[in-house]
Amino acid sequence: MTDFDDSHRPAARTWTTAYRIPIAAGTGLLALLCFWALFDGGTAEKWVGGIGLVLLIAWVFVFQALYRRGY
Repeated sequence: MTDFDDSHRPAARTWTTAYRIPIAAGTGLLALLCFWALFDGGTAEKWVGGIGLVLLIAWVFVFQALYRRGY
């Protein structure tokens, strides 16, 4: 039997629940911009695109952790 624990659900009114969709859309747009810079840019743009993608991936993991904890 599975015990459903409500502590894993985020609170109803937090900044992570209120802005989840806009943050996801912004993150997606930034990812597209970083991919564009990585593949179509010059040397500096490739560095910016690569570092930007690494930072966006880290941001996704941080946001997921905050969302799960109910912040």
